[in-house]
Amino acid sequence: MELLQSILSTWPLLATLLPLTLLYLLLTTLLTYFRPSLRSLPGPFLARISSLPRLWTCYTGSQHLHHLHLHDKYGPFVRVGPNHVSFSNPSLIPVVYSISSKFVKSDFYTLFDIKTPAGAMPTIFSVRDEAVHKGFKRPVAGAYAMSALRELEGGVDECTEIFMGKMEERVGGEVDLGVWVHWYAWDTITTLTFSNRLDFMAREQDIQGIISAINARLKYNSIIGQAPWLHKYIFGNRFAAYLATFIPSLAILNSSKYIVDFTAAQLRHHQSLDSKPPSSPSEGPGHRPKAGYPDMLSRFRRSPALSSSELLSHATGNIFAGSDTTAASLRSIFYHLCLSPSALSTLQNEISTASAKGNLSDPVTFAEAQALPYLQAVIKEALRMHPAVGLLLERLAPSPEGLTLPNGIHLPAGTVVGMNPWVSARDPLVYPSPYTFKPERWLEASEEELKLMERNFLAFGGGSRTCLGKNISLLEMGKLVPQVLRRFEFELAEPGKEWVMEDYWFVQQRELVCRVKRREGGMKEG
Repeated sequence: MELLQSILSTWPLLATLLPLTLLYLLLTTLLTYFRPSLRSLPGPFLARISSLPRLWTCYTGSQHLHHLHLHDKYGPFVRVGPNHVSFSNPSLIPVVYSISSKFVKSDFYTLFDIKTPAGAMPTIFSVRDEAVHKGFKRPVAGAYAMSALRELEGGVDECTEIFMGKMEERVGGEVDLGVWVHWYAWDTITTLTFSNRLDFMAREQDIQGIISAINARLKYNSIIGQAPWLHKYIFGNRFAAYLATFIPSLAILNSSKYIVDFTAAQLRHHQSLDSKPPSSPSEGPGHRPKAGYPDMLSRFRRSPALSSSELLSHATGNIFAGSDTTAASLRSIFYHLCLSPSALSTLQNEISTASAKGNLSDPVTFAEAQALPYLQAVIKEALRMHPAVGLLLERLAPSPEGLTLPNGIHLPAGTVVGMNPWVSARDPLVYPSPYTFKPERWLEASEEELKLMERNFLAFGGGSRTCLGKNISLLEMGKLVPQVLRRFEFELAEPGKEWVMEDYWFVQQRELVCRVKRREGGMKEG
């Protein structure tokens, strides 16, 4: 009875607050919907007033396809959020993503910052301030130059040799090629970075659960990154993060510390190698590679300008992105070659001809791979068909000028704008028959057509924020693909079954199950 009287006594207050609250929500919704300039852009109604559509499509791992659908329906400029605009017009690419662009990264990238002993710190990928980015990049840029990476070919060759041996064991059977190229990429990046091949391939497993940890964190970053302010209430909040440690399904999503700790352990391992001779044999974890080449971390450590926290940041960046991009690209290469017998035959003939002329070593060198034009076209086309990143490359319209779109609509400073690499790769005016795998397009294009295709090619980002690890990926792909195809053939185990894709920043593929055959007339184990 007392409870009822208490409720009745507060009813006049509730009766007053409820209409005011509803009025406030209505006004907020209307102000968001009719935000200056953005109100003129087409887009789904709910996306104009809420982040829910972006959160949902990201949660389902399908945002790359969602953006393609939106541009097919609404045109070159689509309002995909209360303050978010996606564009497909290629004329904006050099404006937004050029080296001299004033468009900085949005708060989406804050989710990719890491925690170090010195406190929170961005990685070279996540840093938003362009001046800081330049200073951050300068001490390590040389280690990513192709001339420096080619000194590390011995490490790539060691990993390729293991991969080849594992495929040899499976001739006549089936293999999940997607899993194997992921393990290959992981063994290679840890070898090149730390001189410590962790033997994912040899042990045929996810070592220390690091792949699962990164996949989980990418999922969290991608979803919550659609509304970055949510992070401070979830894993950006100490108490919430602590509670999550008691719930396994949530703890793995908050794996940022685990990833940093994993990298820190690799740094300590690398420092312990200083007392070991560079020529010690590579028989497993804890040994320098056979050739004793200078790994990337050795180059990083030469710079006195790098603090220990910055060194950790750079190494973590390598680990976080150095395998998934390459693995996704390798899957795309082999998958599309399986689906295109004519392209596969042309590439095999190019490899065989070069080998017969004595132009291919065993293993294939990067320089030799560069001299195979059809191989390079296959790699380029596979990256176009399946860009590794499938979310908006978000940038902020600069202050105070904002951005005037080609249709005359002016977007105020602070508007989040961007292009999805999957959208740029499917522009029919740039790439005729964009859903067709056609390596020849890169060889037959005129100079003007090639320039346009290159401008739209965002597989590695663009401008000053082009993926720093681009050359690592190109080195691995250029060497592995011809080496594998000169000895083996792969056929899809279920030709009519498409692979499964999940878009959590990187568009990862699953179920690339293939039958392994030894290529007739191909190389055999020597």
